[in-house]
Order: sequence, then structure tokens, then C-alpha cells
Amino acid sequence: MDNIYVEKISHLNDLIKLSRIDGRENLNEINFINSVADRLGISRKDLTEVKRKSNKVHFSPPDDMYQLMMQYHRLIVLMGIDRIISTEERDFCTKLGLKMKLKKEAINEIIEKAVDTPRHIISVDDIEKVFYRYYKNA
Repeated sequence: MDNIYVEKISHLNDLIKLSRIDGRENLNEINFINSVADRLGISRKDLTEVKRKSNKVHFSPPDDMYQLMMQYHRLIVLMGIDRIISTEERDFCTKLGLKMKLKKEAINEIIEKAVDTPRHIISVDDIEKVFYRYYKNA
């Protein structure tokens, strides 16, 4: 398997884990994950396999900062898609961001923006601004 495919499967696995963290996958979460899989070119068969073997999928984040930002944005959108952000979801996104080697300050700011936004979803532009502030000299 090529690295890009592995990164995509890993990202979908992270989304699946996040959707299951509160003990209930709602239709909006399922539809969002299906939509992400479609955009990434991952078949429903492969997505079903990831869901079935979620605990066996190897974590493989991209090296590219832009791709990391896009993946983290999708996580944040999924976290707020049901308009309820649980402590477990916040903790998961924080830990995953650190595992992705994102700066804790950037992670915290992004999550706080999502929590403070009435619909709990922030735009990719908002995340880009945060990333730019923390990574412009990196």
C-alpha cells in the first residue's frame, strides 16, 4: 500500500473513533465520514473494513502541514457536527492533535473556538489563521 492511501485510512479511522467516543454514532456523523471517504477516494468496502478493524489500523499522519491542518479541521467539524461537544471528544481531539505533533497552544485555541461557536463548527479559514500564527516561522 502506498503511504498516501495509508494516511487516508488512518485519518478515516481517527474519524470513526471520534464518532464512537460518546457511545452513539448519529446519522450526521456517519454521513460526514462517508463523505470524507468519498472525497479521499476510499471505497465503501474499504471504509467498512476500517470500521470493522478500527483498533488494528496503524496511526499514520501526513508529513505535510497543509494536509495535517485539513485532517485536524475534519476532526473538529466531526466533533461539533451533532452540536454537542463532550469532554471525551475534546480530550480525544487534544490527544490526537498532540500525536500529530501539533502545538498544544494551537490545539487548545482551535478547540476553544469550536466550543465557543454557537454551531460548534469552525471554518477552515479560522483554522488556517491559527495555524499561520503558530507555524509561520516553523
